[in-house]
Amino acid sequence: MAKSYLPLFRPGDTVTFSAAAAVSAGQLVEVGTVDMSVVPAVAASAKYVGVAGHDAAAGDKTTIEIGKPIHELKAVGAITRGSKLEAAAAGGVRTLAAGDAIFLALTSAADGTVVRAIQL
Repeated sequence: MAKSYLPLFRPGDTVTFSAAAAVSAGQLVEVGTVDMSVVPAVAASAKYVGVAGHDAAAGDKTTIEIGKPIHELKAVGAITRGSKLEAAAAGGVRTLAAGDAIFLALTSAADGTVVRAIQL
């Protein structure tokens, strides 16, 4: 039987993240210090994820409005959250080395495991 694939989350979805630091409603957020976490975005952030849907204290769950799809992809080599990713062999993704950045890692992953990544 043929397999099919859909992104984990689609643009316009609200996605639950952990707040690694306090965030305010309407604040831009970036990848935090643990998997699937966010912190307020810094100036010229290269790790932007979305916009906080409500206030949240550090350690609380918060909903983030995303504008790009989030996928679960096969890691080729070890990946660290917050890293920009490029296409790798056999349809996987790897840490950016020489190609074009097409994803931002939301989780860390070991070689051959699944990494959650937001499309850039």
